[in-house]
Amino acid sequence: MTRYQPTEFSVTVCAADARALRVAVRGDLDYDSGDDFALTMFDMLREHAEEHGPTLRDLHLDWAELNAFDSSGLSVLLGVRRRAHAAGISLHLHHQPEFLARMLHVTGVADYLTQRARPGAEPESASSAIGDSGGEAAPVS
Repeated sequence: MTRYQPTEFSVTVCAADARALRVAVRGDLDYDSGDDFALTMFDMLREHAEEHGPTLRDLHLDWAELNAFDSSGLSVLLGVRRRAHAAGISLHLHHQPEFLARMLHVTGVADYLTQRARPGAEPESASSAIGDSGGEAAPVS
């Protein structure tokens, strides 16, 4: 029997400019790594807003090196989408493994996650929507 060796989880900025942020997600996005993913994403969005102001419009997530994804990962991804949309930022999901695409389809959230955000249409400003995580993951419901 082969033992399962989890891949170290990481989130890496691949490219950034004032309007777009490209991020690679590697490893397992699950119960154990969900809080780290949320904190990292919220910190990246906050730092981008501090450097460029509220100009970010597109957050590209590359899933090519994702090994596993469970309901906890989905919950955290939905929380990232809520925060991003409140700031007028659209999510783009690239190189989805079949298991991720299937989960997003079965749960009915694929189109919701990638729905185009309308800048300025949301009540919160980008900086307050992204906010300061204060070292704790934002609650996701």
